[in-house]
Amino acid sequence: MGQGWFLMILHGKLRETVLITGCHGFLGQHVVRLFLEESKCELVLTARDEKSLFASIEKEPRIRGYHQMDITHRASVKDIVTAASPDVIVNCAAFVKVDDAEVHREAAWRANVTGLEHLTEVARKVDARIVHISSDLVFDGARAPYVESDAPRPINYYGRTKLASENVLRTSGLDHTIFRTCLVYGAAERATANYALSVMQSLERDEPVYAATDLFSAPTLVDDLALAVVRATERKRLGLYHAGGPEMITRFEFAQKIADIFELDAELIVPTTMAELRAGGRWHADRPAKNGLVSLKAKTDLGLRLSNVDEGLRVMQREIREMIDKEQLYVYE
Repeated sequence: MGQGWFLMILHGKLRETVLITGCHGFLGQHVVRLFLEESKCELVLTARDEKSLFASIEKEPRIRGYHQMDITHRASVKDIVTAASPDVIVNCAAFVKVDDAEVHREAAWRANVTGLEHLTEVARKVDARIVHISSDLVFDGARAPYVESDAPRPINYYGRTKLASENVLRTSGLDHTIFRTCLVYGAAERATANYALSVMQSLERDEPVYAATDLFSAPTLVDDLALAVVRATERKRLGLYHAGGPEMITRFEFAQKIADIFELDAELIVPTTMAELRAGGRWHADRPAKNGLVSLKAKTDLGLRLSNVDEGLRVMQREIREMIDKEQLYVYE
């Protein structure tokens, strides 16, 4: 019997199998990339698309396959997860548009709550732990920045679905890890546009950007959040973590930084207020005027260094250039 078999008997499996839901989404694609770069785990990729969009990396020997799976379809989840029998399920599938959630409440609940219930049900059968993504919008913003022990109080429907998803895991009896994050941004090969990409693309088209001067958030680079997910999985860290950017700025200031880094026309950025955005029909959901997260636990437990806005936008710029060189930059609404 070789040394590898001896170590496996002594310590368990040499490589854990991680099933990733929503692998084609904004966060999901970065989580896949960083699992391949930073871990030894084997991966099972799933998303709603019939075929994998990652044709090049499917040749990676640690990827065990791709499966079409919508987490809101219970039978599909049961069959695919049971067959894969993963050690960990990383749930990157979600309904992420805050204003759309206010209007399409049933769809938001199905994706953010019912889908997770389906995952927890089958996770019990295969003895898998779950890593899940939540949001700073479980808070009302009255006492920002928040630590993990602060009491949630969401003020919009999206926030209520994310808090309900946390409660699904807390009452499941399963080992789990929850990451709360805020205003995630960055480059994307194939994903719905995030705020930074939306601002950049509007300015490139010479379109005005209406940015609130009274809405403070802590922008979080998607690469940092994905790395937190990978490290928590690798180190088997459980519980609740905050992983939010270290810098609280207004949307107007954020948009101006985007224009500066990407050398776009900042004159197209129109200062406005949250009330004006609501009154003009651009927003449907209430938002906390000031929100952010204290991420000390993630920094300590996971060795995580969270990028400030200037650093994060430089990373985003570099990655977009690399994607353009590879003709891989696709963004769809």
